[in-house]
Amino acid sequence: MPSFISVSTAAYDGYDFDVILPSLARCGISNVEFAFIDGYVEAFTDSDFTDAFAAELKSEMQRHGQQCRYFSGHIDLGIENAAARLEARCRFAASLGASCVITNAATRARAEVFFAQTDTLAAIAHHYGVRILLENPGNGVPNLLDHASDAPGLLKQLDAQAFGINYDIGNLLAHCPAREPLEDARAAMNIADHFHLKPCVRREDGIDFVPLGAGDVNDTALVAELLRKNKPFSLELPFRLHRDANAQPWRDEQPLPLDVIEWRISRSLMELEPLDKQFTTNQ
Repeated sequence: MPSFISVSTAAYDGYDFDVILPSLARCGISNVEFAFIDGYVEAFTDSDFTDAFAAELKSEMQRHGQQCRYFSGHIDLGIENAAARLEARCRFAASLGASCVITNAATRARAEVFFAQTDTLAAIAHHYGVRILLENPGNGVPNLLDHASDAPGLLKQLDAQAFGINYDIGNLLAHCPAREPLEDARAAMNIADHFHLKPCVRREDGIDFVPLGAGDVNDTALVAELLRKNKPFSLELPFRLHRDANAQPWRDEQPLPLDVIEWRISRSLMELEPLDKQFTTNQ
């Protein structure tokens, strides 16, 4: 698997990292994207982002030949205490060795607060040597970054060294269901620094998340383009998560069995193999 592809720990919601990292290693994953996302994974608080915990995770990764380049720590950067919450995530991510922290921009209702503190947020990113990648959300609440065409105008107002874009095609299906997802993703191709692939299927009562190749969108077509452009991406496979008919997230009461998670990740990786071989052969 190319070195610029990661797999998110979101697939393992409900398990501890001493189980998650060995399991990812069994699946052949060397690039880990840690997911600390409120409401999407097991409950945590900002006080969990300690130096000791980062050292523990980094040691466990080294034991399995793994590294972390991307860290998902989504918050709304338009909230009043966004700077303190972002700093906790940037410090923790940098301790893990990550170079990018993925989060949301802000709801449109909080735009004024967001833009008032972007210089402070940028200074935090510079201090810890990371970039803040803003992601289009999936909850249906109007955001400063709803889809690809919002990105250029937003970035023009921000420090280009501190801020970039993480484009999530799976979120688009729930957030902007009227937009054509592959067309929107292609529009983001030359703007976004990083992509999330989050395959999903629409049900009558909402959205479920599935392995790569089993979703409603032709994700493998997008993968081929990402590989061709050497564009880094993560497989974000939150199998325990669902969205209701109003795009709001909910989670199964119990974690999925570990063998089911590993099978679904392995199936997703199998979808990548022929594309990876084609990409490598054509270089």
